Amino acid sequence: MAYTSFFRDADVLDAIGAFVVPWALSQQEIKVWDAGCATGEEAYSLAMIFAERLDPFTLRNLRILATDREESAFPQFEARIARGRYRVQELMWVPELLRSAYFQPTEVPDVFEAVPTLRNCIRYQRHDLLTLVPPESGFSLVVCKNVLMHCPPEAQGPIVSMFHRVLRPGGYLALDGFQPLPEGNTGQFEAIEPGLPLFRRRPGEP
Repeated sequence: MAYTSFFRDADVLDAIGAFVVPWALSQQEIKVWDAGCATGEEAYSLAMIFAERLDPFTLRNLRILATDREESAFPQFEARIARGRYRVQELMWVPELLRSAYFQPTEVPDVFEAVPTLRNCIRYQRHDLLTLVPPESGFSLVVCKNVLMHCPPEAQGPIVSMFHRVLRPGGYLALDGFQPLPEGNTGQFEAIEPGLPLFRRRPGEP
């Protein structure tokens, strides 16, 4: 079953705001890959994290690629992410200031829609991590939470190696708090802070 929520793992999102956004400011295009996006709450949380720290001109350079296998039971992933519509209960974890700034009421009671500046940053693409074929490259940040644990153990290391390949030198990888780096990938990344599942691709690594 697909599960996600807004601003899940707030400590990781805070670290992305503190470390990733300032580093990415100098890049002509800021590319983020949200691998395992489900219905898009995480992608929109990331968009708000960046939007709060970027001026309107720089925000236009933000591209968030939200991908998932889109199991047949969840055909609404693409349409829902494109529309950015969420029920008020789903927005309960969004801080009030952000909710009022980035979501507006719709004609449907208790349903809110993300403002165009957020929706324009995000696009959905169907993708299966187990193919080990990345959808794109040149990412500043890859986010993969609550996904690797559901992959076969022998596939986890190759998937993280794929993330390493598509990151810019010095780019960042965010996992969830229950997912350590596979042992074979520890030489590819450096931890940002002890206990925090945010890692940086070693700048000198090819």
